[in-house]
Amino acid sequence: MGDAEKDLKAMWNICRDFFFKWRETVKDAFGDEKAKELVEKFWEKVGEGTASLYKEHGINPNSLMDIAKAIARSSEIMGEKVELEERNGEVIVRHVKCPWWDWAQRLGLEKEDQAGCDVWFRVTVEKLNPDVRVETLKSFAMGDEMCERRIFFKKS
Repeated sequence: MGDAEKDLKAMWNICRDFFFKWRETVKDAFGDEKAKELVEKFWEKVGEGTASLYKEHGINPNSLMDIAKAIARSSEIMGEKVELEERNGEVIVRHVKCPWWDWAQRLGLEKEDQAGCDVWFRVTVEKLNPDVRVETLKSFAMGDEMCERRIFFKKS
């Protein structure tokens, strides 16, 4: 492993540590329920920002596969392992490895982890294209071996 790869892995952990320390600070100051509320608000804001960045970089909001590829790339940049599958006019985004989940599990925040991801996915996708939806099919938090989400066009 080269220095650049070591630095990247260290940065990933710094980012996760930063997030979870922020969450702990909110919990200590305002209680667990407020922390959960603000974590969801945080991921909502991140989703809005992610959608804006995707638009700036020319992601086609009418292509489910382009949206899924952008999500996969964002996830991989954060150290996650993602697989994509196109089927029946939908795209499946499958996270088979997720260091965010590892941290959440270690800290006892499993359900909150899924809720945050669900918010991020939903907001990112809907801000890109209000006619596209995301459905969580499987998740680490539900006891599955992966997180799996379906991206599809809502029916009129």
